[in-house]
Amino acid sequence: MKNAITAFGFSLLTLMLPSEARAYDLDFTNLYVFGDSLSDSGNTFNSSKAGNQVDPTIPITPQSPPYFQGRFSNGPIWVDFVADSLEIDLKPSTDLSVVLPDSPILSPITITPDGPRVSFFFNGATTNQSVNFAFGGSQAGLAGLGEFGALLPGLLTQVAGFTNDLIVSDQIADPNALYILWSGANDYRSVDPPNPTQVVGNIQTAVNSLYNFGARNFLVLNLPDLGKIPRSLRLGSLLSTGFTDLTDQHNSLLDSTVNVLSQSLADINLISLDANNLFNQVLTNPGNFGFTNVTGTCLDEATFIACANPDEFVFWDSIHPSTASHQILAESTIALLKSQDNDESKSVPEPVSSASLGVIGLAWLFRKQLNQSF
Repeated sequence: MKNAITAFGFSLLTLMLPSEARAYDLDFTNLYVFGDSLSDSGNTFNSSKAGNQVDPTIPITPQSPPYFQGRFSNGPIWVDFVADSLEIDLKPSTDLSVVLPDSPILSPITITPDGPRVSFFFNGATTNQSVNFAFGGSQAGLAGLGEFGALLPGLLTQVAGFTNDLIVSDQIADPNALYILWSGANDYRSVDPPNPTQVVGNIQTAVNSLYNFGARNFLVLNLPDLGKIPRSLRLGSLLSTGFTDLTDQHNSLLDSTVNVLSQSLADINLISLDANNLFNQVLTNPGNFGFTNVTGTCLDEATFIACANPDEFVFWDSIHPSTASHQILAESTIALLKSQDNDESKSVPEPVSSASLGVIGLAWLFRKQLNQSF
């Protein structure tokens, strides 16, 4: 079942599937999500809220409202829509951490000599249900972005938290579940100089780790053009071009890595979703997707006042997509998965993500100019 699915010309008709379509005939028993704010359904909000109670200097992020129920958008995000379409109950990992009596574990955080950290003690709760481990602000390595990055688990820490729970409960990863990984952009915001080889290497390590514990079905997303998100555009063409170059380097390395993994790991079903392509389609023909604004933001980040027509904006804030964008990515994802499920021998047109644009990592080139931490 080696399937490295890399498609490019995803039709507008397929991309614009009706929002009410759901319950596709797919065989995934569970869904596991690892990544950053584009996939975070409340983990950073839950952990920062708990951390704020211990240390008031830790900001509760994102502020909800105007952000929607702890998500980095104005409504549900793409993994919410995907889980709903698959009729799967996807829980944030921070809802499952266990409180231990007479211990520093408060759930969802634990107190350490270096301050509060996210708790990954689940007592087996993550091994038999669908769980979202993604944290806004996470990087592809061990930690997260910004002053409070140590509070945030990176991609490798998220995966280690899950695999440790498998060890605790003496189980293997569900081979019939789908494991989604979307990470890397935050690394380019904080690392000087940026190192796409290391970032993609961390993603490869995450896939290998999950595979070694029994996972077989993977969905890996590349990055949208970081040079074309609103905050990058405000910095001028020189810097935005730099972000575009970083994106291209990352995506090229990721594509090669996915191909190697698909050829070297027996029985792996590795699906590659081209988020970059979808983003570019939306920017080129926004009207086909229902958008009227592809460069501005619905939310005024100075006043936290939102526009009256958020569904016409690709972006909710200067780096995160609107829920309308997330829905397009979700519909593309479901179409891709269903196409593969119907005929694994075919090369499936690969969706790309307009939602993916809101990647929280902007780049090292202007990290000192950013005063907002995600």
